[in-house]
Amino acid sequence: MDSLRILLFALAYVRLSYGAVSLAPQGPTLEKGMTEDIVILCTYSGDDDLRPQWRDPQNNVVPLAGTGVSGGVAVTHPTTTITKLEITNPQESHEGQYTCFTTDGEQKSINLVLYPPLELEADSPQSFEIYRNARVLCKVNSKANVLYEWKFGELAIAGTNAKYNIEHKEYLEIVNISSQDDGTYECSATETTGLVASDSIDIRVEVLVPPKITLGPEDFNGTEGKNAEFKCIATGNPPPVLRWTTSGNQVIESTDRFTIEDSGEKLIINDLRKADEGSYICTATVEKLTITAQRVATLRVFIPPVVQEGIEKSALENSRETLSCNTVSGDKSELTWRRFGEDMPVGVQPTAADIEVQSLQDGSRLDLIFSSVKRSYNGSYECFAKNAGGEASAISNLTVNFPPVIDKKRQDQQGAYTGWIGNEMTLTCYWLANPPAQYYWVIKRNTQVTNLTDISDPVFTVFSTADGASSVSFTPGKSEDFSVYTCYAYNVIDGVEQVAQHNIDFRSAGAPDAPNVEVDTNRPTSITLRIEEPEYTGGLDIISYNITWKFESRGEEVVKYEVFDYKNEDDEDFERYVIEGLDSEKPYKIQVAAKNEYILGEQSEEVIGRTLSSRPPYAPKITSPQTSESETEYTLEWEEPADNGGAEIEAYYIQYWEYDPNRPNEVIENGDKSSVQKVDKVYRKHIIPELEKATDYKVEIWASSTLGDGNRDIIAFKTAGKKNLPTESVGLEKGTIIGIVIAAFLIVLIVVDISCCIVNDCGMTMCLCVHCCGRQAPGTKATEVELGEGEAGKGKVTYSEIREDGDGSAPSDPPVEKDKLIGSDMAPPCDEKTPMLSDQDTLEINGTEPSPPGAGEDLKAEQPAEEAPVETPAPVEPLAPVEPSAPVEPPAPVEPPAATDPEPAETPAEPQPDSTPEQNTTDEAKGSNQGPAE
Repeated sequence: MDSLRILLFALAYVRLSYGAVSLAPQGPTLEKGMTEDIVILCTYSGDDDLRPQWRDPQNNVVPLAGTGVSGGVAVTHPTTTITKLEITNPQESHEGQYTCFTTDGEQKSINLVLYPPLELEADSPQSFEIYRNARVLCKVNSKANVLYEWKFGELAIAGTNAKYNIEHKEYLEIVNISSQDDGTYECSATETTGLVASDSIDIRVEVLVPPKITLGPEDFNGTEGKNAEFKCIATGNPPPVLRWTTSGNQVIESTDRFTIEDSGEKLIINDLRKADEGSYICTATVEKLTITAQRVATLRVFIPPVVQEGIEKSALENSRETLSCNTVSGDKSELTWRRFGEDMPVGVQPTAADIEVQSLQDGSRLDLIFSSVKRSYNGSYECFAKNAGGEASAISNLTVNFPPVIDKKRQDQQGAYTGWIGNEMTLTCYWLANPPAQYYWVIKRNTQVTNLTDISDPVFTVFSTADGASSVSFTPGKSEDFSVYTCYAYNVIDGVEQVAQHNIDFRSAGAPDAPNVEVDTNRPTSITLRIEEPEYTGGLDIISYNITWKFESRGEEVVKYEVFDYKNEDDEDFERYVIEGLDSEKPYKIQVAAKNEYILGEQSEEVIGRTLSSRPPYAPKITSPQTSESETEYTLEWEEPADNGGAEIEAYYIQYWEYDPNRPNEVIENGDKSSVQKVDKVYRKHIIPELEKATDYKVEIWASSTLGDGNRDIIAFKTAGKKNLPTESVGLEKGTIIGIVIAAFLIVLIVVDISCCIVNDCGMTMCLCVHCCGRQAPGTKATEVELGEGEAGKGKVTYSEIREDGDGSAPSDPPVEKDKLIGSDMAPPCDEKTPMLSDQDTLEINGTEPSPPGAGEDLKAEQPAEEAPVETPAPVEPLAPVEPSAPVEPPAPVEPPAATDPEPAETPAEPQPDSTPEQNTTDEAKGSNQGPAE
């Protein structure tokens, strides 16, 4: 045992004396990536300076660096005991076991494992047809175990589900891919062994959607020489490519006549030709898909019509003429004749039986036939043609020739010609003629005829206008100039001269007759005349009336006159004229003379007008409308009174108030009216401010003078706008509250009355009458008789006739009037508090002997058959009806008082012409302020 220990110790000593090698890194395995250089150090530790060496996996000694034979693997000796193994640009072939050794037999090995860099390989984009299962490929280059992760945008795909399958390491499966799945996906890989590297890559997933044409080209009808345009819009993914072809599958490219715009969405064909007719096909394709979409449109090219040029045709009046309408080129067209822009239907014209439109040659020709040309047919006629390619027209003119004739319409408007010596005059004839006529004038003085056109006398000037008017102008200088003038018109038709003449009787003007004059209205300061125009006006229009009036002033006659322009306003045969500024209560002698353009006529017969006595002014006349354009103001306008009553107006006064149109007769108290507003006499307008909008008002105005306030004119008006709806509860009017109180009282009274009727068999009103006034209850007729001084004592006896409530029949005997029963002593009234008999009193009286003869001689009382003992009251038997001793005489009729002769009625005041009934009512109410009545 000891010898063994010695041997082991000796061996250990020997080994320590030889040395050892160490590696850094130590190993036994070194894992490195291929993207970095590798360095391994080998160090020898011992007594000798031995330089370690390296052997590669093929057991070859690794050469020194710089010898030119390295293959990327070399060694260097930083010191005598350290050797560095360097592997540059590591490759897969460099993997294996590398050994460091020394000459004394020491060695140590390390196993080099190389990992290539983690790489992801994927195509982008990857395209998939919509609604199919798609596999998004993502390949990883790695020796290590790898963990795959997928993201769609920012959303992590967590595990396999109905939409995604990530069990396969090299792809992501998307089930039934849709447009919502189009986008960018992130593929991530992380090594779970080895170097534990990670990497990611973005993959663009494109969902292919087959093309679909959403707006296809439509059939187009074009016109030759114009342009045609087709549109084609398609959807798909990626955006479809559009291509245009013809029916012969010829691809259309952009040329000078064919233009493709907007990425193929628009095809324009310029300068259309008949040869361009056919089908045009729009085809939409999506890249990577074989599915296409097509839409076909048909182009038709029409040739517009060309109408034969219009003609100029002349025709004699009442002759037969024809105008033709046809086309010279173009497609078949619809033809129409037009006049004044209106179509003339085929056949006889509704407004002219001698005009007919005939369709010939299968509609390719249209004739306009005039069987008898009238003067009114002169003018233009339009031949109109229309087809699918367009429309065209041509104008033909028909000239109707006729000899000169007088234009009666214009000639009659001129009227008669009247003049006087020294006054320039123009005589005119109005002609119609075609061709236009030539004119000349002649005058016949006694037996001498003079052509005024040929003579050089400067007194007469002959001229004409293009509208057919021929005139002669002159100034009469002698009586012979008032004569018959003849105007001639002539033209030439088909070589024959056509002549016509017209006579004008030029007369001398005279003085108008005296007009008929009446006094229409008398007022304090004015008189209104009613003047009828003279029957003979002197051949001229009346231009004015000269009115003369005479009156006494300080014992002398004063004459005044005034010229009034002729009005000619009324529809009647008379006019009204007012003489103003007269004195009150005075007679005036009035005459009128009419004046025409030539001379003043004779005066009329004298009429007498008497002005009235002085009084307050008449009512002003309100002229403003009954509606206001403003919501808060109203502009009142008026005219001054027709008469001031004999004194100058000092001012106008205005007052207004609200009123209800539904209660027009409501009496308005002065307290409900506004304060009276004074307006200066010079004004005819006043603004009423601070009104409520959408409110009805009445306003009155009157004039005032030193003679007092005048009559009033009233108008109702309403302000503009709409009333504001109340936001809070509005209090009830006084009348409404009183009505509610009365209604409530009546309801309570009825309820109490019904309650009394239920409890007492009579209503409250009857109970009051029975208990307070001594009246009988319903169903009983009682008769009260005053008893005299007798054995039964004093008191009342009540004879009752009881009626059964069941049958409700009337008593057989007539009722006895109360007044007759009680004689001259009438029953005391309720307020005399007559003592009432109780039931016991009645029984006692009924049980006594009949009253002595003195008590109630008017009655024959029947006593009951049996007497009830007083001690034990029994039910009261009904009494026999009381019969009167004698027939009741009816009361004597009251004779009416003797008739007296009524006082003579006062003659009513004459109503004023400008006063309304409402104003007259106001005047009567006003009293003394209105002044004396007319």
